[in-house]
Amino acid sequence: MIQVKRYLNNSNPRHEETKKLKTIYDDRERINCLENLSNELFYEIFDYLDGCELFNAFSNLNNRFRTLLNGSSLRLKINLRFHPETIKQYRSTCIVSRNKDRIISLNLANFYCFNSSFTLFNINSSFSHLESLVLGKMKPNELKSLLINLISLPRLFSLIIHYDDDLKQINNIYQMIVKLPMLKYNKLSFNSLESFIPIPIATTEQFSSIKDLIIDHCCTLDELIAILSYTPKLCRLTCRQINESKKNILKDTVNVISSLTRISITKCYAEYDELEMFLTKISPQVQVLRINTLKDVTYLDANRWARIISQNLLELNTFEFQYNDLIDEDFKTTVYHELINRFNSSFWIKRKWFFKISIQTDSWDDNVIVYSIFPYRKFEGNFQREKTNDEKLIDDIYENNIQQSIISNKHNSVATSSMILNISDLSTTDDDEPFIEMVSSILVMLPITCLNITLSGIYIATLIDFIKYLPNLDSLVILSLPMIEQNVIYAKFIREIIHPESQKVCRRDLLFQDNADSKQRIKTVLQIVDELFNHRILPEEDDAKFAYV
Repeated sequence: MIQVKRYLNNSNPRHEETKKLKTIYDDRERINCLENLSNELFYEIFDYLDGCELFNAFSNLNNRFRTLLNGSSLRLKINLRFHPETIKQYRSTCIVSRNKDRIISLNLANFYCFNSSFTLFNINSSFSHLESLVLGKMKPNELKSLLINLISLPRLFSLIIHYDDDLKQINNIYQMIVKLPMLKYNKLSFNSLESFIPIPIATTEQFSSIKDLIIDHCCTLDELIAILSYTPKLCRLTCRQINESKKNILKDTVNVISSLTRISITKCYAEYDELEMFLTKISPQVQVLRINTLKDVTYLDANRWARIISQNLLELNTFEFQYNDLIDEDFKTTVYHELINRFNSSFWIKRKWFFKISIQTDSWDDNVIVYSIFPYRKFEGNFQREKTNDEKLIDDIYENNIQQSIISNKHNSVATSSMILNISDLSTTDDDEPFIEMVSSILVMLPITCLNITLSGIYIATLIDFIKYLPNLDSLVILSLPMIEQNVIYAKFIREIIHPESQKVCRRDLLFQDNADSKQRIKTVLQIVDELFNHRILPEEDDAKFAYV
């Protein structure tokens, strides 16, 4: 028995030798399995790798990989990012320069910040298979010289330029870009609060083949119209910022682009009258329209939007609109604020475009109200990230409100769609009453049924002041509450939450985030609700619903 135990002991030298031989055999088997992969499969794998890293990893393995790397069917994607000067020079001279005719993608976004001239390689007709090019940090003369060379490339479909030099050269840069014969995608980026693009309207012989244009800089609406006169085949337009026109726009200079179906404007400072003319004249067949705007309160005219869409934008199926209203001492409600509820009419509901109002802070930490129209999308499937319980509840509330709106519309009833007020961020103090008073005139006129507070904490006094101006509220979602003296909470909450007209509150769905720090706060609010029940503020105890995360 002892001998058997010794034989089975892992410390036995013969056993160790057996393990070592087995490991060597397994390694050889793995190598053989790798060698058995087809060249086609290796080329598919190589397609996901950067060309320079590809040479560094495989060129010294064996003859087969060297042959694969030098094969004419291998297409290279080169990304020359920040590297030490020696590595950059090696990759430029030993990889890029020797494989110009096999490179299909070349990213030089941060490459030329080290060079004042083309000292390592020139991009010219020898890059016969180049399809995508990214440029950055180049001097105006270098860039213009390069753009001239790019005209000779037979397969250059995509061009991205990050430019931060003389902005007066943007005009010339655009006129050279539109001369590239095969270009389908173009993005030009530069940072400036103003624009100077005195580009003339195109003639009949100056048309570009661009289908996807990203204007990643500010420009005026008249400058945009001039640029678009060169792109009659354009399908998708994305603009970072559109400013008010510097000169009057002649309608005769605005040509219809029949292929333009998608428009997105991240910041629109153009007047509503200008934008209406632009949309109805240049792209009446647009299918997807996304606009984020501010300042011109005329954009809140729901009836005017409905008229434009129903009469001129007949193919529009996706409309995402956002208007940012700065709330400060100069804020005043207008006739358009008074008519905001018309975004809840049957015109919008039957298209499944729904209205939402949010309170948040902008980049300067100022409080803003954001009014938005968004299309109804029911996200399903295994690819959606796992949501928290509070996110699921908010989705359920949205879903319920939207379905109720759709049902009401089907019965030809007057649309009175419920709304959700989101408070995602708030530049708060312990006394937010002045701010709430400023927005109260807007809150009371909207049928807000759910108050969703997702910021990290809100003062009880602020919460009470908000609820006071929400007579239709039936759902309250709060992620966290600050600790405050309980008797103060009881007295003010019970006194203020009752609406004088009805002397009661509606059904309330309460959601609290259940963690160690908030347990006492949850207990406090539940005691408040018990007080409400004891004072018969709610008509029936079953009308209250509490959800926990």
